[in-house]
Amino acid sequence: MATTKQQPGKKGAKQPPPTTRARTRRWLKRHRSWFWTLGVVGALAAAIVYFADPFATYTAVDASGKKIETGIIKVDGAAPRERRLAPDFVLADYDGKAVKLSDFRGKTVILNWWATWCTACEAEMPDMQRLASENPDDFVILAINRGEGTGAAKSWSDARGLTALKFVMDKNEDVARGYKLTGGMPNSFFVDKDGIVRSVKLGGMQYGEMKERLAETRQAAGKAN
Repeated sequence: MATTKQQPGKKGAKQPPPTTRARTRRWLKRHRSWFWTLGVVGALAAAIVYFADPFATYTAVDASGKKIETGIIKVDGAAPRERRLAPDFVLADYDGKAVKLSDFRGKTVILNWWATWCTACEAEMPDMQRLASENPDDFVILAINRGEGTGAAKSWSDARGLTALKFVMDKNEDVARGYKLTGGMPNSFFVDKDGIVRSVKLGGMQYGEMKERLAETRQAAGKAN
């Protein structure tokens, strides 16, 4: 009995196995959604590292070049309030250099906690800049970024030209906790030249109020002497 010979390409004909290149292309096509997901996750991780500094060790470099831990310097007594000594602390500036509150004895200081997401902070910053620019010799505003990374904070302040303020980083909010601050911002402590808290403002301010509180702080220090 004669057999029927199958023609190439018809149903039932044995096809040659796919090449390695073809198998690779099929696999990549089948799993391309994974690669998109991995790419997005990688980009988010890079952004977190840059802006939030999750691996930061919270140290600063002092004048001798030695690394020191940042945070509140423990003092005896109750929480800071008016007519009490402002607890000393050390924080890093944008360049990683150590800045202590006690470095500014002899000057009036505003401790101002802020964050990039805080609209009230952004609203009062131009007036802070104006006040600091008008009092360059015996006055300093320590603008304390609360809980963010250096990259995000510096980009924000640079974009707004806030050159008259001294920026430092309270990344783990240790100093904010030491000053018994809640979640709201901005918060400002007016500290006289002897390190005594003379005025506390929870919330935003405008230029007139800042100037008035500064004058009152200087006057209180003069009476104390």
